[in-house]
Amino acid sequence: MSNKFRCIAQYNRKMDDVWVPQTIPGLYTVGKPLFADSRGSFHKILCESPANLALLRPLHFKEIYWSSSIEGVSRGMHVQTPPFHGRKLVFAATGTVTDYVIDLRVGSPTFQEVWSTVLSPTSAGVLIPAGCAHGFSVQSGPAVLVYAQEGFYSEEFDTGVNMASIGIGSGFTRGNMSQRDLDLPKLSEFKSVFNFDESEYPNWES
Repeated sequence: MSNKFRCIAQYNRKMDDVWVPQTIPGLYTVGKPLFADSRGSFHKILCESPANLALLRPLHFKEIYWSSSIEGVSRGMHVQTPPFHGRKLVFAATGTVTDYVIDLRVGSPTFQEVWSTVLSPTSAGVLIPAGCAHGFSVQSGPAVLVYAQEGFYSEEFDTGVNMASIGIGSGFTRGNMSQRDLDLPKLSEFKSVFNFDESEYPNWES
């Protein structure tokens, strides 16, 4: 085994906890055991065991899709409102992105707080709870992000928060962000329809 792949394998042996809770209730990084040799690598994206299921209710994905973005592009912050809301699992197949989540659930102990991490092919993925908006900025590309979500996509119920209004980046233009994302409401103008239910997160510790 080459030094490169030995290093990757050693890194992933440390990822014993598949579900790792983060500061935002219901937000988890999802470990991806990686098996690699001189031919390439094999990734397990999602694994449910009795121990994992004790942390959260079972996932029921209805859509799986992916996006490809060149270096410097930003997308977000996106969220779907009821009845098309749901949890979303996001991971990077290629490239490197800084991934962002903001809690838009009124009453949450982390309401309007921003959480971030770096996603790459060797990193964990992110499970985003319903009522939290998601976005990312590409550090190296092309970056392919894969999404599995519980709610069906609906243009009518798709909304979000302007990235610049929550302190992410500056000087966004149509060159690195869609006009739709540039026109998203500022956080101060966003009227949230999401409410935090503490009973849904019995294992979360403040």
